[in-house]
Order: sequence, then structure tokens, then C-alpha cells
Amino acid sequence: MIGPDDHWAGNSVIAEGLGITRDNRRPVFGSACLASAAALLVGGGIVAGAFAASWGLFLEAGKAAERSIDYEESYVAYADQWDDLVKVALCVYPLLVLVALALIAWLLTAQAVTVAHAREHAAGTAPGTLTLRTLLRRSRPHFKAALRIQLLTLVCALLPGLAGLLVLAAVAMEKVPGVVWPTYHEPATVQFILVGRILPAVIWALGLVLLSRFALATVVRVADNSTATAAMRRSWTLTRTARLHTTAICLLNAVAVTVAFTLLKWLGTYVAHWAGLLMLATTGNNVWVTGVLVIITPIAVALVLLPLVLAPTGVVLACLHQRLNGSTGRTRVPSGAPSSSTASPPRSPRTNH
Repeated sequence: MIGPDDHWAGNSVIAEGLGITRDNRRPVFGSACLASAAALLVGGGIVAGAFAASWGLFLEAGKAAERSIDYEESYVAYADQWDDLVKVALCVYPLLVLVALALIAWLLTAQAVTVAHAREHAAGTAPGTLTLRTLLRRSRPHFKAALRIQLLTLVCALLPGLAGLLVLAAVAMEKVPGVVWPTYHEPATVQFILVGRILPAVIWALGLVLLSRFALATVVRVADNSTATAAMRRSWTLTRTARLHTTAICLLNAVAVTVAFTLLKWLGTYVAHWAGLLMLATTGNNVWVTGVLVIITPIAVALVLLPLVLAPTGVVLACLHQRLNGSTGRTRVPSGAPSSSTASPPRSPRTNH
């Protein structure tokens, strides 16, 4: 339960998270740098492998274009290579999603351990410095369960996501009576706006609310050493009486991540420019492979650097868990944490009257 002086203080949760991030910069951003390095090496290796597997297709696309130009024929880019390129993409995307889930699991676990250590230090039951080696040791027992939590959460998020896309597909194929997709000569009708625009948005918004209800599951795993499914149930229970509060915190985190991603993607365009020039020089001005590289490079740069922003949001979620869990001081020590014989007994939870 939440005490009277803690009554839904959303700003104080964020302020506490930022304060812990400031006081524990080394473990917070050290874990983020590890995630960025893993994203660069593993994710970059997967993308490089995809380019290597598609190299012949890009060369053939260039040759086909040159032949069409020589014979003064019309040309459609990747006309004969598109299906094979799609097959490569369908193999690459699931691998990249799995890498992303693993990195998110690591970041949330590491920040939960960092917040737990900060609470223990404030209570005088832990040393003041959390080294990166200690963070790795304390996070390792929770990583597999945290990864399962991310996988289960993704499955839950896919349901409303696919439902919204199904509505759009039904409208596009004219399967919904009275709803017609607008054209240049026929503007959007009220029925189309309600079914083709507002209804999918509402379904996806419900999906975001569902994600916020499971947002604390990884922190619960670290605090309680529970199974993945038990942690998700506990997260659902904790956020039941604080739906708006939890959703607001998650939305603020999402806005911060979105703004940071947009800025990092913009910075990535400068990297894409030089990468494109290098690719042109090494491939004999093959604009087909260069064009794909220039498109994905800004996104890749943003994703590699995004853990530096995700880490503080993970700290905020851990602080939110402590608030909703009614913690007033020393928290339950997660597995792997050093024990202390001088630990004070837990206080009885405060309740509202």
C-alpha cells in the first residue's frame, strides 16, 4: 500500500529515479554501454550477414538496371530480386527482435539491481559503490527469467497489435459494410474515420495500457526471485489500483525514448552519408546496395545508442515498483546480493485509513 505522504507522487518517482541515476552513474550507464556494445557487435553482425547473403542480389539488380538503360526499356528496382530479399529480411528481423528483447531484459534487470543496491546503501546494509562486476554477478541469476518475461510481454502486445492491423486490412479489402477506403475523388467518410482510424488507435492504445501493466514484472523478479509468470501476475496486481499512475509514468518514459530516438536517428543521417560514400567507392557506384545502407544506417545508429536513454527509464520503473509495493526503506535483498547481519528488521507496511 502507499502511504499518505506518497500518494501518487508521479513527479517524485521520476525525481527519485533521476537522483539514483545521478548518484549511480557508473553502474547505470556502464550497463547501458555494455548493451550498446552488444547491439553493435551482435546486431551489426546479423545485418552484415544479411548484406553478405544478399550481395549477389544487389549486384544482379545493378546489372539488370544497366541492361534496361542500354536498351532504353523501363525498369522497376529489384523487380526480379524482391522475393529473395524479402526472404532474407524475414530471417533477419526475428533475430534482431530477439537481440532487442535480450538487451531490454538486461537493462531492466541491471537497473532493478542498481535501485535495490541504492536502497540497501541508504539503509546502511550495503557498501557505497556498486561496481560493474558486482552488477553483473547480481544480475546474472535473473537474466533468463527476465528474458522470458520480455518474450511473454511481446506475445501479449502482439494480440492488440495484430487486431488493429486486422481492422485496417478488413477496411482496405472492403470487408466492412458501409466503410470505403477514401480515394483522391472520394474523401474519407465518418464511418471510415470511426472504423479505419479511431478504432485501430483505440485497440493499440489498449495494447500500450497492457504493456504498462506488465512493465514492473522484471523488477518484481529481481525483488522477489519469482518465476516469470508469477512476476507478471504480481506486476498486474501492483498496478491494478494505480492504472492511471502507472500508465502516465510509462507514457512519459515512452515520450522520452521516442524523442531521443528521433534525435539519434537524425544524428545517424550524418553517419549514413559517409557510409554511403564509402559503399559507393567500394562497390563501383552500386546505388542499389548503397541506397539500402543509407536507409537503415540512421535507424541502426539510433538503436545502438538508445540503451543510454533506456537505462534511466529502467531506474524510474524500479522506483515505481518500490512505491507501489509500499516500501519505506530497506527492500527485500535480491538473490546474489551481499547479506548483512546488521540489517534492520523490516517495518510493517503502512496503510491508508
